[in-house]
Amino acid sequence: MLDRRGLLRLGGLAAAGWAIPASALPDPAISGLRRAYLSGPFGQLHIRIAEPLQRRGKRLPPLLLFHQTPLSGRMFERLLPHLADGRVAIAVDTPGYGESDRPASRPTLAGYGDAILAALAPAYGRRFDLLGYHTGAAIAVDLAARRREVRRLVLVSMPLFGAAQRAALLAQLNEGKEPFAADGTHLLGQWTGSYGVKAAGQSIDDIARLVAEKQRAGRHNEWALRSAMELDLAPLLDQIRQPALVIAPHDGLEAGSGAAAVRLRARLIDRPDWRYGLFDAAPAELAALINPFLG
Repeated sequence: MLDRRGLLRLGGLAAAGWAIPASALPDPAISGLRRAYLSGPFGQLHIRIAEPLQRRGKRLPPLLLFHQTPLSGRMFERLLPHLADGRVAIAVDTPGYGESDRPASRPTLAGYGDAILAALAPAYGRRFDLLGYHTGAAIAVDLAARRREVRRLVLVSMPLFGAAQRAALLAQLNEGKEPFAADGTHLLGQWTGSYGVKAAGQSIDDIARLVAEKQRAGRHNEWALRSAMELDLAPLLDQIRQPALVIAPHDGLEAGSGAAAVRLRARLIDRPDWRYGLFDAAPAELAALINPFLG
C-alpha cells in the first residue's frame, strides 16, 4: 500500500512527464454514443443512444436493447454504434439498474416493460424493434406479446424454463440471505464468476467494468430476474406474431433459445463459439447478423 510519500512520489513523476500505468476505468468516450435521462413512471430512466451517421430515404424504427440482470445498458456500449444503421439504437437501463431510478416496490415483468415504453414514447415515437438478452429477452417477449408498438424482435440467450426449473430458481432467489459481507468477501464471488466466463476478446478491465455494474442495484439486484421467473414465458411466445430472430450463444441458455425459436417459428442462429461476453468480444459480427433481419 502506498503511504503519503509514495503518493507524492507518483505525483512528482506525473508532473515530470513520466507515464504512470492506469486502468481503463472509467472508459474513454465512444464515438457516436451519448447518454440521456427520460422521465418515466418510476422516476428517471437512463439510456445510451447511438444515432445513424447517414440518413436513409426511409428511417427505421428505433431499436431498444434490454440487458441482463443485474447489469445495465453499459454492456451494449460497443455494439450500439454498429446497430445505428439507418436507425437510432437505444440501450436502456432497466428501472432499478444502472443509473435508472429504482421503483418503490418490485414491478411485474410487464410493469418493467410498460414503464420503459412510457418513458421512451414521447421522445422516440410509438413503434420500436426490440433486442433482449437473458432477463432483457424476457422483458422483450412480454412486450411483443402484449404491445402493438413492437415491430420486430431479436432474442439473445432466452431464459425459457419449465415450471420446476423456475420454482428452483425462485427458491434460490428467495433465500433471504444478507447479500453483503462486512469484510467484502461477497465481491470475490462476483469477480471469480465473471472472470471465469471471460471471452477471448474481453480484457481484465472489461471484467472490472461488469463487476462494478453488478453493484449498482445493491440488495435489490435480483428484482427483475425474480419477476421474469414468476411468469411462464411459453404462452407469451405462442402469442407473438411479429418476425423474430433468435441467437443462441452457448452460455447455458441454448436449450431455451432453441425452444423459443420453435415456438416463434423464427430463425435460430446457433453459435457454439460464443458464450458470455459476446457484446464486448464480437460486436461487429453480431451486428452483421442483426441488421439485415431488422431491415
